[in-house]
Amino acid sequence: MQKKRWTRIVLGALLLSLAACAALTYAVDPFEQYRESAILPLYDQESYNNPGIAKNYDYDAVILGTSMVEMSNPSVIDACFGVSSVKLPMRGSHTAQMGWQLEHVLAAKEKRGETLRLAILAVDAYSLMGPVDDKEEIIDYLWNDEPLDDVNYLLNRDVLLVKIPKMLRNIGKSTQTKRDDMYKWTDVTFAAQSVYDTAPVSEQKEMTDPEYRIERSTGNISEHLLRHITAHPETTFMIYMPPYSVGYWYLMTRGGISEQQFRSRARVCELLLGCPNVEIYDFSSRVEWITDLDEYFDYSHHSSDVSDRIMHAMAAGENRVTSVEEMWTGSERIRRAVEEFAAWYEP
Repeated sequence: MQKKRWTRIVLGALLLSLAACAALTYAVDPFEQYRESAILPLYDQESYNNPGIAKNYDYDAVILGTSMVEMSNPSVIDACFGVSSVKLPMRGSHTAQMGWQLEHVLAAKEKRGETLRLAILAVDAYSLMGPVDDKEEIIDYLWNDEPLDDVNYLLNRDVLLVKIPKMLRNIGKSTQTKRDDMYKWTDVTFAAQSVYDTAPVSEQKEMTDPEYRIERSTGNISEHLLRHITAHPETTFMIYMPPYSVGYWYLMTRGGISEQQFRSRARVCELLLGCPNVEIYDFSSRVEWITDLDEYFDYSHHSSDVSDRIMHAMAAGENRVTSVEEMWTGSERIRRAVEEFAAWYEP
């Protein structure tokens, strides 16, 4: 009898401890799964932070992309387009992850009886060539609405022992500029030397056939972009090619894969230009930007100032692409910029 009583006490204590842990996670809610937090979140893991932002923030516009949109300022987007926006980047991701997030953003808005007015999609040429079914870094239990899955969050050891203590240190910090500040790089140096350090001189490899794996680009555009575009005519989709530096295109050219990426860029136009709610912009070929290397901290990532210029340019209709031929013309501008860079850069 005493043994049974002891067992009940131990089980009761265990259940109370688990309940207390779950209650603490629910109350602090570092991933904002239940509400937008009054405490400044950590914003240090996009895969874990983005689901809560998508579900619980008040917005009618979103910017999606890889790390190339981390330096974006939603306040500038709001001013340019008359919206209330959030950014949901996913570092190192492919178009499949963008499509996953876009699907859940649209579903969250529908569930709340709201409309997503504007979706700005930064479509990287390399991300179009990723696997169509890529779900790496997608944390399903944070995106879905299955209440039983919440145990993975409420009783998560890392959340309880690491995230919550760190977040509680943010009590009293201002949240006024959090939408602009989240995910930004703060420990980097914007300088031409930063580009040179990440773009070593290399020999020319044989150029890959531009049609190689074009079925991946076609599948990604059709499944993860076109499907949502056609299903949501009430949403304007502004798609832009980010301005990677000429150093990036130098590496892609020397690596023999630039023509493959140019082909993927054209494929976007072939499949999406006919959609009435789509606008396509090419900033990859804005030569005065991609050759201004002091605005980069490596061969690809540009400053927040360039992010703001992109928004102002789109609002003004600059660099808008209205035909497949215009996208190919942009690719030719990139080729020439690479040739001029190589002529100066290589010994």
